[in-house]
Amino acid sequence: MRKIGIALLLACSVSSYGKSPLRFGIKAGTDISRLGIANNNAMFNNESASFGFGFYGGGLLEISGPAGSKFKGQVEALFAQRNFKNSYTTMADFITIDQKTSLSQISVPVSVKYFIIPSLSVNVGASVNFNLASKTKADASAFNTGGSTEIDNKEQDYLQTLQVGALGGITYYIYKGFFVDARYNYYFGKTLDLKNDRSRPGFNNMSSIQIGIGYKF
Repeated sequence: MRKIGIALLLACSVSSYGKSPLRFGIKAGTDISRLGIANNNAMFNNESASFGFGFYGGGLLEISGPAGSKFKGQVEALFAQRNFKNSYTTMADFITIDQKTSLSQISVPVSVKYFIIPSLSVNVGASVNFNLASKTKADASAFNTGGSTEIDNKEQDYLQTLQVGALGGITYYIYKGFFVDARYNYYFGKTLDLKNDRSRPGFNNMSSIQIGIGYKF
């Protein structure tokens, strides 16, 4: 009887483990980011912001709801390397400035997933984002002459270390734990706050599109 009791206990334990509401996973992919220009001092014109390519990767924890529920929760921890491209012209001497800015960021998105069908979910949520480092390389050109300079935005105290964001996207499960997903992220507040530096226009309205692949264990 004792052996039978132990066997039943082990069977129940295995069964409970198989029905665990928690699933861990990994994901990685391409990050396409844009950093908008907010010209508040009227010293520049012809401002433009275009998308730059980077990458992201990290882990996730999926939390299932009650049996039969179409809702699941998901928490992630991601590292993202973002790149932005901006250009503008100074009104005083008509110098064209082309800038390339990099941003290293740790992001913690929290989302709710609604499964339209078992293999496809729509996801919405929010994120807390920690900006670790950022540098800008500026190339100036005017009348067939030019030059370049590099700025460490963190050393200059331009970089905002904490931002919150909103997100929305879809996830499609290809086979068993393998999936692909696409997500749009919007970040509130200024990523770079130049304060009293009037040599560049202000920057804000960071947004990104992430497309990647992952696996849930």
